[in-house]
Amino acid sequence: MTRAPIRFADPRAATLAVLRALRPDVRFGTLRLEDFPEGDVPALPYGLVASDGLFVRLRATATASVRVAVWAEEDAAGYDLADELHATLLAYEGGPNLFGFLAQTGPLPTDDPDTGRPMTYFTVRARLRPRE
Repeated sequence: MTRAPIRFADPRAATLAVLRALRPDVRFGTLRLEDFPEGDVPALPYGLVASDGLFVRLRATATASVRVAVWAEEDAAGYDLADELHATLLAYEGGPNLFGFLAQTGPLPTDDPDTGRPMTYFTVRARLRPRE
């Protein structure tokens, strides 16, 4: 006999939905700046959302490590935005795809090794809801 499979929401899509609702004035996506076609690079600030892995501990519970990187014209502006996004995700009380977020690392200011632009990143653990 086989149990019904349990699937979870895409952690990138779920996190993007939260961030886009929070800051509709900022463009968020899943591409790095250097992955955009020439001439289509978004204006800064820009936020990248990536998932570094899904972890299922019990059959009906999963978390995903989610990395958010923010590029801005200046170090301080990028750090301030990343800090705001980080704090807001940690305060998020849940919705249709997520129970909420837990802290992992950051925000950490640095320079993007590929573009040399100022960048700040952080990681959180997304607590995913099972989906039907």
